[in-house]
Amino acid sequence: MGQSEAPVKFVTIGNGLTAARLVLLPVIVAGITLHNGWLAVAGMGAALITDLLDGRVSRRLGQASKFGATLDSTIDFVLIYSLFIALYAAGRLATYQFVILYVSMLSNLMLQLGSMASGNADGVVRTVTGKIAGALQYTYLLFLIAREVIPPSSAVEIANVVIFALLTVAIALSTVRFAIRLKDILARSF
Repeated sequence: MGQSEAPVKFVTIGNGLTAARLVLLPVIVAGITLHNGWLAVAGMGAALITDLLDGRVSRRLGQASKFGATLDSTIDFVLIYSLFIALYAAGRLATYQFVILYVSMLSNLMLQLGSMASGNADGVVRTVTGKIAGALQYTYLLFLIAREVIPPSSAVEIANVVIFALLTVAIALSTVRFAIRLKDILARSF
């Protein structure tokens, strides 16, 4: 008889910090849509703090788990793309920018769903290019939220172009990598 795994603890301090981002999401969206930049910045600042602390706290307290890691990735996915949608709806993103970000969301989602369909129970599929694109998306999102309170200037516009150009390259590379990885996953399962 093999050893059974310990039951997953859903309610932990780390998972609570992770879930707090979902509570903060409507606050940030309200700040964006109501043109209350400081509300959006405060909400995003709090979300960033929970994102920086959740894993560290979980590891320090011996509560780290695959569930917690998957919860963190899933909530980050929801937060990032919900805010990009809100920013687009509020007119803060051009259509071409939104399309590029949406392609990234769809390719990431297809990889995760393909992995689940093939029976992968190891949680979220990660790639190096995906992690880089994700970090740049988070950086760009922080930049866009900060723009809610930063006075317009040519330096801000140049930063916007540079960050989005880097993000576009990372998304293109990660989309290609996701497609290759998805093809490999599906080939093994059929």
